[in-house]
Amino acid sequence: MGYGEWESPITLDVVTPKEGTEIATAEIDRVTGKLFWRSKKPSGQYVVCTGDSASSATEWTPEGYSVQTRVHEYGGGDYFAHNNILYFINKEDQCIYKQESPKEEPKLVTEKFGKAEVRYAEGHINTFTNMIICVREDHRDLKQGEECSNTIVAINLENGEQSVLVEGANFYKSVDTYDNQIIFTSWNHSNMPWDDTQLNVGELVLKDNVPSVINLKTVHTGSSHLQGRFINKEQYLYLCDKTDFWNVWKSTDDKEPWFKSENEPGYPFGWYFGHPGYDIADGRGIVIGATSRDGSRNLLLVDIDNPQTILKDIGNLVREKGYNFGTFSNVLCHGDYVYALGLDDPANPLTLLRVSLADNSVFIYNEEILDDEVKICISYPEPIEFPTTDENMKAYGYFYKPKNPRFTESGDEKPPLLMKVHGGPTGSTTRNLDMKIQYFTSRGFAVFDIDYRGSTGYGRAFRRALYHKWGVVDQEDCISAADYLVKEGKVDGNRLAISGGSAGGYTTMAMMVFQKRFHAGVSYYGISDLLNLTKDTHKFESNYPTKVLGKLPEEEKIYEERSPFYHADQLKPPSAIGFFQGADDPVCPPPQSLKLFEAAVKQGVATFYVEYEGEAHGFKKAENIQRCVSNEIYFYSKIFGFKLFDETPCLPDIVNL
Repeated sequence: MGYGEWESPITLDVVTPKEGTEIATAEIDRVTGKLFWRSKKPSGQYVVCTGDSASSATEWTPEGYSVQTRVHEYGGGDYFAHNNILYFINKEDQCIYKQESPKEEPKLVTEKFGKAEVRYAEGHINTFTNMIICVREDHRDLKQGEECSNTIVAINLENGEQSVLVEGANFYKSVDTYDNQIIFTSWNHSNMPWDDTQLNVGELVLKDNVPSVINLKTVHTGSSHLQGRFINKEQYLYLCDKTDFWNVWKSTDDKEPWFKSENEPGYPFGWYFGHPGYDIADGRGIVIGATSRDGSRNLLLVDIDNPQTILKDIGNLVREKGYNFGTFSNVLCHGDYVYALGLDDPANPLTLLRVSLADNSVFIYNEEILDDEVKICISYPEPIEFPTTDENMKAYGYFYKPKNPRFTESGDEKPPLLMKVHGGPTGSTTRNLDMKIQYFTSRGFAVFDIDYRGSTGYGRAFRRALYHKWGVVDQEDCISAADYLVKEGKVDGNRLAISGGSAGGYTTMAMMVFQKRFHAGVSYYGISDLLNLTKDTHKFESNYPTKVLGKLPEEEKIYEERSPFYHADQLKPPSAIGFFQGADDPVCPPPQSLKLFEAAVKQGVATFYVEYEGEAHGFKKAENIQRCVSNEIYFYSKIFGFKLFDETPCLPDIVNL
């Protein structure tokens, strides 16, 4: 039986996590120490939970609500708890609600404005004002061509009245307070949070119970400054990348990092609110989480007075329990406990864990037990470095070979390759156990998950290699990676497929139009028209292309030259390309995919287009995720000419097949 035809126990119901096991974020009630976490249900609803484990969790979020902010459209900072009261942002109306118990119906804290016209993120209760301090994004009364406004506000818990504390910048995040002290990050177009941001501090004052900020000043600029946290009223920590890697810095020294490492904090936190890379363990030190390529020194308790002194290697305690997380993120501390999300473990999905600093015990909240027949089919990633067109810079990725003990390699035949391209474009891939990848490898596909030049996690210089070169180096590196894998005898050079979402969808489309190295591609909510992207997309990313492509209108020609849509006549058989799209996507709206689909139909290229109602940028519903995986491999089977053992397509007709 040939590659692609293997019978696999990794069925579609295994591809998406079981209910309750998919934890996205966690938060601590700093008063009581109670842990709250946000979990995604198969329906796509996000709920907040508490309890001793995910399997016995108590859900706080009733039907009709979903905990999800739309500030910046990427989420994070969707909820917080204070003194046993849960506060959350509801997806539908973007209002803040509160609950004093899981049995209580949520109560409005903020007024409703139109259809989610006022949005909030990254809130907490400030003890000096006894008010919510948070980021607000206001879409009210916008005229054609106007942007929404972003501010930092205080919300009175008694009457819901809002006071603007800080305004004037295009964006704000990483808001923290300590008594009457406030610290936050701000930035303006055309920067993104990982470019040039400002770290600001000020003082909160109250007059007639109306708060304001005085003595506001920018204390650091010129690099990326994120996640400022007060140690006390006089000192604070923050993350900064001016020494190439994001490190923890202290307000008392702006010449050298307080704790220097080439292991960057463990999440693409620039895209999201929240996801702290470190936290303060009162009376003990600072706990720092990071991404580590070799799995070492990625969750450390560091002496607050002498950062060269590692008081405890917490990550090693977790490894001793049999877990091999390469990354720890969402780091939280309270009392004797450290909480974190562990990821980048080839044998485990994203995992919420607790470590005791007192007795070194480790507890896992959402362990998902795989069946033995599934376990033996898990393909573990092989880290690969490969040369690029820049002789001074390599690129990276993880190679998953086909694995299924029921089948062996077929003589001289090599497996087809599926190259996965992450979004961003300055995102990154991980080694997380991804059952969608395993669905392919257990059927006989090889998969390569690429970190092209420009990806996050390899330092500022590597990330900036994409500047003005998006649509060039990402494609070059995909070709270089494929050529490397073919040369090494790992894959069949005549059966190369590529897929990706968002910016990865753009690279997929561009590879099929411009390069002709891959034979089939599938785009998930991708971009075909870079010029219209600046008009179609939301505020957060509206000027992002300026960094990775160039300024408009001066460099409009570059946008057109690198847009697949304007060169659709180059898309010709035997190339094949398919499209999955969310109907409600505000980041990459449906016309971005439809334009190239219609061109592919006209050019006689094998193609399909599927649009999912109720889905936005990144699919949430389990049934739709499962359909996409099933239909993607079905599409490749028709292009590469193999027969799936469990062929159950729900695609519309493949046009021009």
